[in-house]
Amino acid sequence: MAETVTSAFEQHALERLATTAGDGGNATRLRRDAYRSYEAMPLPSSETEEWRYTDVSELDLATFSLEGEEPFAKTLDDVPAKLQESMGDVGARAGLAIQHNSTLTLAHLEPDLDKAGVRLESIDAALRDHPSLVEGRIHTAVPFDRTKFTALHAAFRTGGTLVHVPKDVKVELPLQTFTYVDRDGLAVFPHTVLVAEEGAEVTYVDRYASPDLQRVLSNAVVEIYAGRGSKVRYVALQDWGSGVTHLAVQRAVVEQDADVRTLAVAFGGSLSRMEAESLLKGHGGSSEMLGVYFGDADQRFDFRSIQDHVGNDTSSDLLYKGALKGHASAIYSGTVIIQAGAHRCNAYQTNRNVLLTETSKAFSIPNLEILTNDPVRCGHAASVGPVDEDTMFYIQSRGIPQKEAERLVVFGFFREVLDRVTIPEVRESVEATIERELETS
Repeated sequence: MAETVTSAFEQHALERLATTAGDGGNATRLRRDAYRSYEAMPLPSSETEEWRYTDVSELDLATFSLEGEEPFAKTLDDVPAKLQESMGDVGARAGLAIQHNSTLTLAHLEPDLDKAGVRLESIDAALRDHPSLVEGRIHTAVPFDRTKFTALHAAFRTGGTLVHVPKDVKVELPLQTFTYVDRDGLAVFPHTVLVAEEGAEVTYVDRYASPDLQRVLSNAVVEIYAGRGSKVRYVALQDWGSGVTHLAVQRAVVEQDADVRTLAVAFGGSLSRMEAESLLKGHGGSSEMLGVYFGDADQRFDFRSIQDHVGNDTSSDLLYKGALKGHASAIYSGTVIIQAGAHRCNAYQTNRNVLLTETSKAFSIPNLEILTNDPVRCGHAASVGPVDEDTMFYIQSRGIPQKEAERLVVFGFFREVLDRVTIPEVRESVEATIERELETS
């Protein structure tokens, strides 16, 4: 008789999780409401426009485990050596949090920032100790009933990071959360709630990593709230090992005169899908969205973006660039929306791909939805193609070997994005990973 597979995502598991996490009444109600949506909603279908390039029909949720609890660490010295080695040099940081599998095991913040009211802590801890900072924000920018995966996330999330910067406080050095998974068969739910109050300034880095694994699900949500006149810099650095399916939704709500700049870096995972959105809600708000990706072997990337202009005098600029080799594939689909009643908006969207092998492929689908008659400036550009043969011939004619010539062309291709990355160690890490990808045959 065949063994019956029992899903980890069942009602009794949710109730046990709510008790373990110490949820209050509102948090438990959110989990239960999300679970009802999860049960009622089907898996996203590739027959729909939103998921036509990502088939998740073979993603058997019943086979994943929630058993990923790890011991807390008082200091960095208590963090396992292999995890510290995977972190590498994190550079100068004003605060560091570590999520190991399902547990936020460490959160350290510089004392001066703690005195100024800045928060860098587990979402579960914040829901217990500072519920007013989280409630009304968690699963508000990204509602839990968006898809079956966001509902699953809201029902079974553990860990996750709250970053809260009070009014007019400027955090000079970056804050970072490092999420590391080393348990096969695990489902993890990284969640970031990043709040910058009026006039605040902060740079925050979300980094995801793992060794090569057989099967892991990373179901991530990022919610960014940029208050009036604030400045937010957010980096998502995805460097999962093979065997990881990474599904992420990132949404920024940009208030009046706020400036939000995001960078999405994707090098790892077997399947990586990211939805990145900026809601330019307040007048005078601005958004810059940068992306870098490099795929090899059979990796698949799916990027979807929305630049949604609601306020007057708003501006947005998106630039995503990717290189592909082996049998890797990438799809980019982006939409610029100028809502009715939005005046004097500027929006640009560019996606470019370079194919380093004949078996790699990429698709680019830019869209504009201009719903106002007021003058706006919008544009989009997309390209997919191999390394230019004339350029390669010219470089090699100067005595440069083919491999080095290709390296120069690829770095030149990415330079437009890399020159906009203002965090030195992030730029150096991206450059080092591109070098490593080029070295891999």
